[in-house]
Amino acid sequence: MGLFLTLLYILTAYLSPETLWGPLYEYHIEIILAVLAAAASVGNLQRTNLFGIPQSYALLGMCAAVFMSLVTVWLGLAPSAVIGFFASAFSFYLIVANCRTKGHLQLLILVILIVCVNAIYRGDTALRSGNLLSPYLLAQGDDAGSRFYRLRGLAFINDPNDFAQLIVSLIPLLFFFWKKGNPLNYLFILPSIGYLIYGMYLTHSRGGMIALLGVLVFASRRKIGTIPAGIIAAAGFAAASAVDWSGGREVSVEAGAGRMEAWAVGIGLMKQYPLFGVGFNRFTEYFMVTAHNTVVVCAAELGTFGLFWWTMFVLPTIRDASVCAGSKVEAPKEEDLFSYDRAFATRRDQGPELRWREPQAATEPSGGVLIAEEPKVRTLPTPAHLEAEMEYPKLPPEEIQRIARLTLNCIVGYLIAGWFLSRAYVMILFIYGGMVQVIYRMALEQDLAPPRMKGTKVVKYAGLGAVGLIFIVYLMLRGQHLMPH
Repeated sequence: MGLFLTLLYILTAYLSPETLWGPLYEYHIEIILAVLAAAASVGNLQRTNLFGIPQSYALLGMCAAVFMSLVTVWLGLAPSAVIGFFASAFSFYLIVANCRTKGHLQLLILVILIVCVNAIYRGDTALRSGNLLSPYLLAQGDDAGSRFYRLRGLAFINDPNDFAQLIVSLIPLLFFFWKKGNPLNYLFILPSIGYLIYGMYLTHSRGGMIALLGVLVFASRRKIGTIPAGIIAAAGFAAASAVDWSGGREVSVEAGAGRMEAWAVGIGLMKQYPLFGVGFNRFTEYFMVTAHNTVVVCAAELGTFGLFWWTMFVLPTIRDASVCAGSKVEAPKEEDLFSYDRAFATRRDQGPELRWREPQAATEPSGGVLIAEEPKVRTLPTPAHLEAEMEYPKLPPEEIQRIARLTLNCIVGYLIAGWFLSRAYVMILFIYGGMVQVIYRMALEQDLAPPRMKGTKVVKYAGLGAVGLIFIVYLMLRGQHLMPH
């Protein structure tokens, strides 16, 4: 039930309560679903080391950062802002608690696919029928001669760039369903990817296009090499330009001058409000558009305090996905069975208990003939970890490695797009973070991954990472002469 409610909660968040529930949305269905999902997940939390995961603390730290960023502005805004942020971050805890298998992750991916396909279909239908007032279309351009329409979704993806970011990160995840020689590869997976790319084209998102090419290079470099992958990406860029992917807008540094100016404003705000920032979701009060950079908007709105916690969530997530994707896969060993005593052979039973035969010494009756006594069957309670393993069979090590690699590709796509978009607190980031932890837990159960990083290292790398990200933005701005010496 916890998994079902989690999936329904995510589906409601992305389709919008009005779309999915109609008039019932007035009763705050999304809050009711969140409460029910949390209640149904309590039992699963007992066997999930949720607070042994650094990302769990990072999200709580971000909640504190959201609160502190608004305390000095208007205390009355802080509680509602924290609730709004945690509504997205809560998906991380639900996924870690309720997703235990690859099949669970596949259901989650299907929910996201349904959201994307629904928005693409509705937006494309509206565009073809001339319904230009559809909520799935966004007009761009000042006059009729330069105006064009961009596809978008609802709720969290009501901006074309947001929608493009979701699509580009979803595409690698569809290969969770890929099986060698399976007809569904050509009947479901490849057509779905083609439809998603078509929808992404309709968003006319330049950042999404660059992210898609970046994922192509990152994912294919392992098999064909970096240079051939780069050549393919260059060909893809030429093809995208030929079909007017950007909607007639130029894709260049000069064309992004307004974006770079927003970055400069964001760094200036960070200097002016270094600790807690200008306030959660308040960047547009200081500039005409948002920062168009996830790092910049986080640093400007939540200050260095908030950027530290955001980095503390992202960096360990990348690390966990990377170590699982690069883990050494060895052939299974015969001794990979559970036993209570190495002196005796044991076996795993299909029932709720383990049973093993206790050997008995042979007795010698008066006739002098040895007679072996019937072994006694002794029942022992099943350990909690073995009971869970009976319920959720292990994946082959090479499959864990494969899906970890796909998830890493997904996060790379999200982050590349995020370098050009202000999407620091969106739900999909926390969903992907939860998926990584589910896969990492699978790897740990089979000793395919090293232990989690120690807390001191996580804090150290998060601090260095936050400083390094701001420094990269600063260097880019200096290169464009938008920052003083």
